[in-house]
Amino acid sequence: MSSTVAADERRERILTAALGVFGRYGFRRTSMDQIAQAAGFSRPAVYQYFGGKEAVFRALGERLAAEVVAAAARARHDRGPVADRLYAALAPKLDLVATSIQPEFRAELFAEAKEVVGDLVADFHDRHLAEVEGLLAEAADGLPGVGTVISARDAALVLVDGLPGIGQEPVPPDEVRRRLRQLIDLVTRGLRDVGPA
Repeated sequence: MSSTVAADERRERILTAALGVFGRYGFRRTSMDQIAQAAGFSRPAVYQYFGGKEAVFRALGERLAAEVVAAAARARHDRGPVADRLYAALAPKLDLVATSIQPEFRAELFAEAKEVVGDLVADFHDRHLAEVEGLLAEAADGLPGVGTVISARDAALVLVDGLPGIGQEPVPPDEVRRRLRQLIDLVTRGLRDVGPA
């Protein structure tokens, strides 16, 4: 195995461990020692890959944002019912939150992310929104309300901006998914059942 591949694997191992630690303790209460211990490395070994806790947090955010946006892009280009495609575009973000972050730290970690890596949060929001907006615009034939009652962008904003509210509630993952499905059903039924204003 090349040293580059080994280094990439160690870096990913640190990020995976960091997700669990940040999810258990929040950003402020997490230390580099905790991340190193969870990854099975010494603290100096973690510093070989990351300059500090903020750098780990940013790299983790970049990785997770890329995964969620990629899932939304796949859903946008899939075939099938619009509601199912929207669920596939939105659920990865909520699943990440519901399965990786302890309920009592969800709201706190969202607030800390805006404070620590606000530029990354804003960029992720915009990229995710663009995929959901594209999905809705391309599905407008089956949703007569898109473009007549509400723009694809505004409908996408309702869905994407509703995610933090659903995700921050201290409820089990199944309930988070159920609430997302309800939001999608409400939006798609409304867009399907209304015609031009």
